[in-house]
Amino acid sequence: METKKILVIGESDSGKRTALKHVCNSLVETEAASYGKTIINHEKLQIFSPSSAERFKFMKDILSKNMDGAIIVIDNTQGITPNCQEMMNFVEEKGVPYVIFANKQDLNNNTLNNQYLDVVIIPTEAISGKGISEGMNTLLELMKPKNTRKIKAISC
Repeated sequence: METKKILVIGESDSGKRTALKHVCNSLVETEAASYGKTIINHEKLQIFSPSSAERFKFMKDILSKNMDGAIIVIDNTQGITPNCQEMMNFVEEKGVPYVIFANKQDLNNNTLNNQYLDVVIIPTEAISGKGISEGMNTLLELMKPKNTRKIKAISC
């Protein structure tokens, strides 16, 4: 079974690590990054999430090498900030499928305004795990070859 590599990025306190705790069997957390493994829908996954601290910004470049997909976790109470926009541009430049977790829906369930019309936005609540599994499944579908995809619409 081939292992797929997923990068999870987001601003500080967006809920990245909390979301990953619902996905990964065991999550290794360091000051510079978090790392976990899991199997979802018969897909073996390695998931990396660099720290959003400025001094570890270089980790995003290192961990993004050979990635197959990405998740951008956005704090829905803050919306898409310039840093979020930069992360979206970063992933777009890599040319890999990605989804956005519009997190903290329990605090603000307004629709996330986004200029990238092709990206799938998944409403999530990392604390309860709501939407996390659906978001992972959606990303895995996007990572499949185009002729085998079965994407469902996800409502906010």
